[in-house]
Amino acid sequence: MACLYIKYIDIYRKLEDCYDQIVHPQKRIFIKRVLESTITRICEMKKDLCLFNPRPKSIYVHLDQLLFDLKYDPSIIEIPVPRYFKEDDKIKVELAFKEKVERDTGKKKKKKAKKKKKGKKKAGEEEPPKEPKTMREKEFMIDKNMDKHNSGANYKGSDPIEEIVHDPFTLDMEIVSAICWIQKNERGRQGRLRVQQILQQHNAKIYSDEIKRKVKEGKMNDPNATEKEAIAAEFIQRRIKGILARKQVE
Repeated sequence: MACLYIKYIDIYRKLEDCYDQIVHPQKRIFIKRVLESTITRICEMKKDLCLFNPRPKSIYVHLDQLLFDLKYDPSIIEIPVPRYFKEDDKIKVELAFKEKVERDTGKKKKKKAKKKKKGKKKAGEEEPPKEPKTMREKEFMIDKNMDKHNSGANYKGSDPIEEIVHDPFTLDMEIVSAICWIQKNERGRQGRLRVQQILQQHNAKIYSDEIKRKVKEGKMNDPNATEKEAIAAEFIQRRIKGILARKQVE
């Protein structure tokens, strides 16, 4: 927990610098939320560290050994005061006055004529409590709102829409017709596979004839001859390396 506490302080420092340097107003709002959440988490962790402190009733926690193990400078656990505490003075304070406050301007105050209030209630008379709506009234209001919002769609009030579900593993056909369909599909698959094989053989034959024609005309070297030369060179290298290795062992 102490290690996390130090990490959170480091994160808080970086967030505070980021919030102070950034200018974009929308980004500042979200960065400030994250910054305040980080400050709250630091306070919670400090409270837990004080609770589990080996020295009871002490608010100071020794982190010397941990700082030495992490190779941190002691100044990293100093928590600076956020700069926006001093700069952000746009906090709205709403004051609610129980009595009307009048400013003294030095002029004579004019007495306002009291307006007669119509339909004055008698003392001690209270409004009768409203009766709660019944279930039918609530259902009627819900259906009315749904009809209003779904007026463009095919919606029939509160009637439920029936959904027809088909089982994908059931077929509405006889076994004989199902076997015929399977045989038909299998024959078609085999026919397409044969056509693909014939096309591959035809393309390979055209390619080999083209290479033979270019070799005969002298436009390119024979690939078979090049391959034979590579195999021969590999065979000679293998034999020479074997002879040299045996001589070295002797």
